[in-house]
Parts: sequence; structure tokens; C-alpha cells
Amino acid sequence: MVISVFSSLSDESLFRTECVILAILVGIGVLVWLLRQLRETRPELSIATPIMVAFGVRILAAMTVGQLSIAERLRGGDELTFLARARDLSQLPVGGPDSTKMLTHQLHTFLFSLHDRVLGNPPELMLRVEMITFSVVGLTFLAAAVYELAGARAALIAAWVLALEPTNVFFSSLLHKEPLMYMAEGMVAFGGAVLWKKGKLYALVPTILGCLIALATRPYVGWFLAAAAALVCLHAGLTRLHGFRSLAVTVGMVALIGAFVPVFLHASSKHNLTLLQQSQNANAANRQANLSLERVDYSTRGKILVNLPQRVADVITRPYLWQTQNMSQRLGVIGTLVVLASLILLLQAILRNGRAVMRRAAPLVYPGLLMLCAYALSAGNAGTAFRYRTHIMAIALALIVVLREYRRDERSIAELAEVPRWKKVRTAPTLVR
Repeated sequence: MVISVFSSLSDESLFRTECVILAILVGIGVLVWLLRQLRETRPELSIATPIMVAFGVRILAAMTVGQLSIAERLRGGDELTFLARARDLSQLPVGGPDSTKMLTHQLHTFLFSLHDRVLGNPPELMLRVEMITFSVVGLTFLAAAVYELAGARAALIAAWVLALEPTNVFFSSLLHKEPLMYMAEGMVAFGGAVLWKKGKLYALVPTILGCLIALATRPYVGWFLAAAAALVCLHAGLTRLHGFRSLAVTVGMVALIGAFVPVFLHASSKHNLTLLQQSQNANAANRQANLSLERVDYSTRGKILVNLPQRVADVITRPYLWQTQNMSQRLGVIGTLVVLASLILLLQAILRNGRAVMRRAAPLVYPGLLMLCAYALSAGNAGTAFRYRTHIMAIALALIVVLREYRRDERSIAELAEVPRWKKVRTAPTLVR
């Protein structure tokens, strides 16, 4: 009997180990394939090392956190909710209405349920490795977007910065919506950058796929991300493209933005704003939440415009540096330190580059601003807000690298032309690409 029990335990352990190893190998295979596809038309793009480091660091972080007694509190209770929903869903027909609803509204839960159907009880670390793969795919696309906008050197810097940014490292392994959203945002930024820089209409493919993934994962942010993509395309059609492409993209985006109007009116109807206000009030009144934020009034469209800046500031700066009552808040403070340092660099880059910001980096600016508004509308406590903030930070860090590279190119042109720095022309063409 004892031998049989140990044999069973050994078989179970072996099965779980094999599942994790398989997930790691598949993740490496996906990243290698993606990097090769990107390099086929971008031979100077050399980001394989930081991308693989990003993958490895996130796996090690997930394994390390998993050994801590406070791991469950750090990661939050939502993980258990999603896994429970996935187990329940796995008992229902895969093509049934419940599965279809999850596929289009909680894509992460649907993916977890597929593992339950096939493996019965999949190892948690296997699921985390897969989430990490999605996250790193998103970082790869974002670094490739930087390449399109600022060249190979900037892409390499961005890849290293994104690979090692601490809060992204932690949240990339959550069994949550964040990893799929990282991937969606990266795809939208990459597609917009390709259209912006090269005018290639195939750039719409990753853009559309990214928007669909976001809509299926976190619908309210997905609509904002889709609106940002439409604005990037419209801006490119008006200022970057020529001839038939310009006409086709401009007319198409005007029509698409027109189609967004009913969606916006419905989302901001009295009924939906009442629900949003009730959610905000409940979060503000919940003293057991992780740093509840002050109540804001979102009951009308006008009040949203007035009060949204306050919540935007909350998303960016909370938790404050002195709010360190528990490990979760200390993790948030690390993110706040990174945000404050990045905010200084970003403001400095914007002030130095002036009008060149939109001309150089609109494919990053539009998604960053609209996602910040989307998350500000839904954030009710700082614990949730600093998880949302990692998405904005990834875009902001990429934007900083692009603008600083523009400044570097501008200086190089001035030096080659032997023009005194006080006479430099800010709109000089860049040396990169």
C-alpha cells in the first residue's frame, strides 16, 4: 500500500513536471518563431537576448513568489475565482453559449477551461508559463514598434527596459487578464507603428487582432484601445499616407469612428453611468479593499470630464510612497517609484521635443492616453490601480525611448552640419531609418 501511494505521488509529480517543461519549450518556440518573422524584414532588429531574458526572469519570479507564504495575498483572490470558473466551464459543452460568452468576454478563463478539459488538473506553474509567454509576446511587439519609430538601437534599449521593469515582471505571471492585455497592447502599437512609418496596409492585421483580444479579455478597455487604433490610422491617413492609400484609410477610419458614436452613447447612457457610479461608491465604501480611493462622481458625461483627471492622477501616483502597510502595498510603492522616475523623464522628453511628439510617436501616444482614461474610469482602489498602471507604464517607457532617440538623432545631425546647438532646427530629419 505504501509503495503504491509513493508510486502514485511520483507519477503525479512527473506529470506536472512534464507539463511545465512542455509549456516552457512551447513558449521558447513561439518567441523564437516571432523574432525570426520580425527579423525577416527587419534585419537590424536584434532583441532576442533581452526577450529571452524577459521570459526567463518572469519564470524565475513566478517560481520564487510561489514559494512564499504570502503568495496568494500578493497575487490576489481573483486568480482563484477565475480558476474556479474555468473548472465549472470545462464541464459544459465547448461550443455551448456559456463557453462562447467566456470566449468573447473572459478569454483568459476560457483558455484555462481548455486545460481543464484536456489535462483534468493542470499544474498552476504551467498556466503561469503560458501567461508569461503572452506577456513577453506583447513586449516583443512593443519593442518592434519602437524599432519602426526610432530604429534598432532604440528597440534594443526598450526591450531591455521592458524586460526588467519590476512590476511588469510580477504581473506578467498572474492567472488574470493582464498578460493577454499586454499582448493586445503590443500588437496594436506595432500595427500602428508599421502603418505610420511604412504605410503598409498589412499593419491592420496585428492591429485588428490586438483589438479583438482586448475586447475578448477586458471589453471596456478593448473599446478604448480600438478607438486609439482608429485615431492612429486616421492620423496616418491624413498626414503620412498618399494617393489611394490615404483616401482609403481616411474614409475607412472616418466611417469606423462614426460607428463608435452609438457605442459611446450606449456606454455613457444614464443606466450604464448609474452602474458605474454604484461600482465606484461600493469601492470607496469598502474599507477592507486594498487602499480604497476617494469617491468620484461619474453620474453624467459632464461630471466624467470634470472628475476624470482626479482618478487619472490616482492611477499614476497611488499608492503613495508612505503607504506600505502590507506586502501588496510595498509592491505598489515599487511601481510608484518607477512611475515617478519615468514621469520626470517623459515630461523632460516632451518639453524638449515639442511638436515632434505626435509626429514621431503618435502610435504610442494615442493608445497610452486612451487606456489611461479607460483604467481611470474603472479603478476603485489603489490595489487594482497599480495593476492597471503597468499597462500604461509599458507604453510610457517605450515612448520615452523613442523621444530620447529622436533627440539624440537631432544632435547628431546638428553636429554633422556644424550648426551651433542654439540654431538647431527641431524638425530636422532623423538619421535613423
